[in-house]
Amino acid sequence: MFEAEVLFNDLSAVKSFVSVATKYEKMPINLISDVYTIDAHSLMGIISLDISKPMTLHVPVDNIPESFFDDIKRYLAQPSV
Repeated sequence: MFEAEVLFNDLSAVKSFVSVATKYEKMPINLISDVYTIDAHSLMGIISLDISKPMTLHVPVDNIPESFFDDIKRYLAQPSV
């Protein structure tokens, strides 16, 4: 399992994040904002949230490819990966 705070600067960042998530379409990737949990593969789902606030990226699996961490680095609110 992996959790981290992510932050998007604008809609183009959301769009590129969805492209990254789509690269791992078989892996469950969720974004949690307040009481809402959204599938991170869904552009419409993410833009329905308040993207001006940090969200929690939640990946509920143990076998996460190392390339995933490299791909999401730029979206982390506090890079630690």
